[in-house]
Amino acid sequence: MGPSHTKDNEASVRRFREVHYHRFRLGTRSNIHGSCLLRSHLPVRLPRPHTMQMIYTHPPPGIGHRRGVLPQWQEAPDQATFARIAQEHTRTVIREINDERRRVAQWLAAHRAIARTHVIVATQSGFHFFVAGFGYWNVLDIDLCLQNESCVGVKAFEVGVAQNTTPEQEEDDDTESIDQTQLPVLIIALTTYVKRSSEAKNGVVDESGSYRLYALGADSLPPLTPEFIEKHALRTDQAPIEKEPNDKEPKEKKSADSAVSDDLADLQTNTLAQRANTLPVTSSTADDSVTPRRCTSDNQTQPFAEELNDMTSKQPPNTIRDLPMNSYAYLEERLFSLAVTENTLALDLDYLPFRISQDVSDGMPPVLLVAGNDNRVHRYALGRGQIIEIEPLLCPKTDVPLTFTAFDARVIGQYHVQATAHQEFAVALQASRALTAEETADAVKNLLVDKSADPALLRRLLVADEEIYDAAPVLITIFTPDSKRIDRTAFDHAITHRISSNSGVGSGSASTRLVAGDIYNAEWPIGTMGAFPGPAAVGAVDIDPESEQAPRIHVLIGFVGEDAVIYHDVPVAGLDPVPTLVGGVAGRVPANARHISGRLGGHGGVFALAGSSKEGMITAAHFDDLDYDGVKEIIVGTVSGAVLIYKAVPEHGYVLVWKRRFPAPAYGIFSADINCDGANELVVVTLLGVHIMQPNLAHVRAKLLRQLVLAAKADEEEQPEAVSIE
Repeated sequence: MGPSHTKDNEASVRRFREVHYHRFRLGTRSNIHGSCLLRSHLPVRLPRPHTMQMIYTHPPPGIGHRRGVLPQWQEAPDQATFARIAQEHTRTVIREINDERRRVAQWLAAHRAIARTHVIVATQSGFHFFVAGFGYWNVLDIDLCLQNESCVGVKAFEVGVAQNTTPEQEEDDDTESIDQTQLPVLIIALTTYVKRSSEAKNGVVDESGSYRLYALGADSLPPLTPEFIEKHALRTDQAPIEKEPNDKEPKEKKSADSAVSDDLADLQTNTLAQRANTLPVTSSTADDSVTPRRCTSDNQTQPFAEELNDMTSKQPPNTIRDLPMNSYAYLEERLFSLAVTENTLALDLDYLPFRISQDVSDGMPPVLLVAGNDNRVHRYALGRGQIIEIEPLLCPKTDVPLTFTAFDARVIGQYHVQATAHQEFAVALQASRALTAEETADAVKNLLVDKSADPALLRRLLVADEEIYDAAPVLITIFTPDSKRIDRTAFDHAITHRISSNSGVGSGSASTRLVAGDIYNAEWPIGTMGAFPGPAAVGAVDIDPESEQAPRIHVLIGFVGEDAVIYHDVPVAGLDPVPTLVGGVAGRVPANARHISGRLGGHGGVFALAGSSKEGMITAAHFDDLDYDGVKEIIVGTVSGAVLIYKAVPEHGYVLVWKRRFPAPAYGIFSADINCDGANELVVVTLLGVHIMQPNLAHVRAKLLRQLVLAAKADEEEQPEAVSIE
């Protein structure tokens, strides 16, 4: 490293200042897959905290389910009067919630909502939410009241709902009409480890516990259609789960807010005595032999019937405690209503789950992806009361029981890149591109695809590559260095099945193996995502992959005992074989090597993050433009607690520009603007807590001013000189 780079590295120490450290409760810790970002358009309600150490463990009075607390409840002379007062109070609260839903829907429809980025961390017993506000953030500590379970992984996302799917409900003379306004649906996927009762029997630890997948908030989604289940479900015995099995007449398909409205209607029209013993039922595919769980925290206490009969109770009864999570219009109120009970939608897993991701495509139900130790990335379609397993993604073939599986898939521009890896030294990568209108017409004319095929689903396979290394890959991430481009998560099971030689799994076989240049039907909307308030489609523009207009897409692979490696422009070059990494060839990545093959700035090439292996195995990676020059930096965290920031420097490769060591392993790294001031904070999730570091505002201001000056000079140079006419 030259003197100029050393100077920059020394100055970089002042680029961040830690402003908040949130330590988990004593005896709890996070997990390597237990943190994520939530980008939401929902408004927030809680005000600015008085101090950074202020943590909400339950909603303040008048927020969330505490709206249902009855005022002057002890003055009721008898049970009938008490029931009448409670029903009137319930009607008033429901009207308030409906009014809020209408106002928020109008606010979102006017495109006045700014999507905020929130941080979610799962510990053994619950969630820690860092909710972004304007100039501040609030911390919510939600206890899920898990019994004999501990959290493993979490993924939260928002699902938009079309504006024309819910019919208008007729008004009733006795009750106020239920609001049918469409609002985004919040889904939180959670995997847990279920401890067996005999785990510590006779002092011997029993490691034969099971794992479970929860889908919190999925009851507000429309049900999966029988046609979808018949076409995509892995097992024929996976039938739709009816929430009301006593109904003999078939029900019409309901939207997300229609499902919420039904629950609100029950609270309005039914008397208190009629619904006293009726809690919202959520169908579950979990094993009935599991010990029932009853949450005893503030947000899920005893059934309301017990409160009604116990008129001498010291605690005031609550009439809307069982309101569905997505009924509320504000984000914090939804989060405060989270709880895992015996009625929560769940599915028992027969494998060890790793990372969780999501695939939300326009016109399709949301899909959860869970990597397992069985050489698959499992996919689960979500509906109201349903978790249906559909076609999985296949990883590189191996007969060895796995202990780790990594995967990632991104849509960037018109390109879709997908990669899977496991510790048996194998990495598989596929890249495809959406067809142009001319290519689609030619494909139909030449009978390459069926005439009835959806043009939006037609793809051209660019790369189908697989490499075997002599070092175990433990992390794989796809990114674009251009900070102006947006990448989205999207997966394509058709590629993995058709290029796989595993017969009998899915619809693909060796006889349908795809090669680069082949046109195929993705059978799933690749390149679209249902982002509220409307889907954002990717246009199929005919761009040469090697042109300057084409997005550059790189892949970072972290290895055990080796420096992390970055493959440049994988849709063009694929996994360019590296003699020092590919199995069967002697040699390792040279110490402190930055350049392996190719040249920085050209297309293709392989580069190393020099010195990253000295800090131990890489456990987290993130990409963001931290110095506002239009090119993303690479941020990695290691098992030793070190956080390293690398920057691409011409003629020098990737240079280490910032480093800090934390007292515990770094399990999650995010760059997010959680106080909405325009500058991203660096959030580091460790085993024991969450560190939030604010960028040096003077440094940010200087960088932005410099960029504005350069932009102004560029505009002046592009303007033609004025010609005077005599």
